[in-house]
Amino acid sequence: MGRLAEIFNIDKGDIVSIVGSGGKTTLMLKLAQELRGRYRVMVSTSAKMMKPAAEFYDYLYTDIESYRKSKSEKSCGITVISKDINIEKQKLMGIDEEDLNELIPDFDIILLEADGSKNLPVKGWKSHEPPVLKSTTKTIGVIPANFINRKAERHFIYGYDEFNMLTCNSKYIDFESIGRICSKRLGIFKNSRGRRYLFLNKAGNDEELNSARELTEYLKKHVVNNPFDFNICFGSLEKEVYYEG
Repeated sequence: MGRLAEIFNIDKGDIVSIVGSGGKTTLMLKLAQELRGRYRVMVSTSAKMMKPAAEFYDYLYTDIESYRKSKSEKSCGITVISKDINIEKQKLMGIDEEDLNELIPDFDIILLEADGSKNLPVKGWKSHEPPVLKSTTKTIGVIPANFINRKAERHFIYGYDEFNMLTCNSKYIDFESIGRICSKRLGIFKNSRGRRYLFLNKAGNDEELNSARELTEYLKKHVVNNPFDFNICFGSLEKEVYYEG
């Protein structure tokens, strides 16, 4: 077991883009909390994300101009910055390449939610997804372990048609279909940059942990380096228990 920042080897200068489904926002905010006392951490999105609760940040700017006007030399802490905000939905709108390049010098570590799934636990990727920005140094893909071997049903899969294309119309979210999601160029590591990681979240009980361990071994044997090289970890963000694969 270990801390998330250690498992993902997060260090000063990193720009981390988080993609997939089943825990992206939670993973980003927990990483930020671990780093909060040692680094100037920026939290943002290149897609859309819910505005975090106040306890999860020290500073919040819902547009770039307001950040420009009030920025000062900040000590360690978490700064949330977005392009804009949908006040009705309390959703932060994503920054772009130009915004990120302007912001990079002001922070030690930048964490980006770089994908969307409409709050559904499983997804396929549409043509414009995921919006991983070019300066990314690490890409973390998130898949929920509690859906391993579940029947693939439209009501919980965002991008259902794309998911079926990826998995060759697999009826179940089994090891082979997850392997395809991790190995195909239109899957979870589409547009990925830098060092890659796969995080199997929601492995909260013994059965789910065993499934995650078995899937990890399957992926290491059959999928890693074919064509993407990636490290694997699994566990539960809710229980704050994490294992390296």
